[in-house]
Amino acid sequence: MYELIIFDIDGTMIDTEEVVRKAYGHAMFEELGRDLTDEELARAFGVPTMQALEILGSKNVEKASRRYFESLFKYYREGVGLFDGIEELLQELMRRGVKCGIVTSRNRDEVANDTTLSSLLKYFGYVVTSEDTQKHKPEAEPVLKLMEMAGAEPPGAIYIGDTYYDFMCAKNAGVDFALASWGAREDGRIRPDHTLVMPADLLDVLDQERCRG
Repeated sequence: MYELIIFDIDGTMIDTEEVVRKAYGHAMFEELGRDLTDEELARAFGVPTMQALEILGSKNVEKASRRYFESLFKYYREGVGLFDGIEELLQELMRRGVKCGIVTSRNRDEVANDTTLSSLLKYFGYVVTSEDTQKHKPEAEPVLKLMEMAGAEPPGAIYIGDTYYDFMCAKNAGVDFALASWGAREDGRIRPDHTLVMPADLLDVLDQERCRG
């Protein structure tokens, strides 16, 4: 039975794809002299920002990151949208007394400057950012770190995410993975234990697991 629900942020709870796309485009245009392709951008999603900028071809990551965060935080201040049904799901999980945590490739500033995310943090007892571990997705360490904080073991945890990096992080940590299909790109490498069409589907998964238990 799942006692700990671990959530990714981008593409899972918050629809940030367009603002992240614009921020990376702004960060890299000066170096590349052109817009990024969809294929290039796809490789940058789901990993810490500095690593993503290297993947995108930046030769001066510090300078590119300043441009990226300047643009990103501007969009955060303007507000980004929650996926439909996310807050209702979190409210129900809180009502049921289920432990919830966040594992994200964002750094602490990216978490702190997102006004949309700040409205959700009351539902989470634990947050692991890119600065809290030496290794990052798709390695297991972020999820293992959060389980240690929550006092949970792999059989009692499930990670909800939208990318191959999320999937591999869960699998490497020995926990089940649920695909947030509302924010996911098609990727045949992902073999989820559960596929969620909408956030409320997670409640059905929890009910089924409780019956089995």
